[in-house]
Order: sequence, then C-alpha cells, then structure tokens
Amino acid sequence: MSRIQKKSLLLLWILLLATPLLWQCAHPPGKNSEDQGTFGVSFRYRDDQAKKVCVVGNFNQWSPQSHCMKKTKDIWTLTVSLPPGRYQYLLVIDDRRWETDPEALLTEDSGFGTKNSVLVVE
Repeated sequence: MSRIQKKSLLLLWILLLATPLLWQCAHPPGKNSEDQGTFGVSFRYRDDQAKKVCVVGNFNQWSPQSHCMKKTKDIWTLTVSLPPGRYQYLLVIDDRRWETDPEALLTEDSGFGTKNSVLVVE
C-alpha cells in the first residue's frame, strides 16, 4: 500500500470516528427545527479577558456584527439556526482578532494562508 493510500485510509478512519461527534454538535438535543429545515447550532468560547466575541462565516457573509455571543462568567455562547450544509467560520474577538474556534473538530485552508473552522450540519 502506498504512502498516499495509507494517509487516505487514515483520514477516512478519522472522519468515520468523528462523525458521531459532528452529529452531536450539529444536532443538540431540543434545538431541532425540522419544520423549518434548520437546526440550532451552539457555539461556545472561553475567554475571561474578551470584551466582545462574534461568530463570522459563510452563513452570514463574514459579517463581524451580525452574530455576537453573550457572556456568562468567562464563557461566551451563541445559538444560530442553520440549514444543513458545510460552513466555514471564525471567531472575532474584540473586533480585531480573527481566530479559529478552539472547540472546532475540523479546519480547512481559507485560501488566504490561514485556516478556518468548519462546521457540518446534517
């Protein structure tokens, strides 16, 4: 088996093992809105120093103002309704730092030399 085939097989196994985790993230209990074809997806970020945290992605045209999180103690949270799909996103901290989500299971190249977090909603 070639090195590329081994890497492909390893990636397939990782994706198969991660699927149940992704399913839980995309379908939290009690958040399903199947009648509208959307699912409530919860984002969490821990930072006790941040003054503002927003979620930007291809689901909101990368708008740094449209999906801002609420802070309780040092945990920032936000739930958004999304239709099934694959979404790239980042966290914008204090209107200046654009970072990947440390809780994201997947990332991929942004096309600009950086990484974006990836969310799959099924």
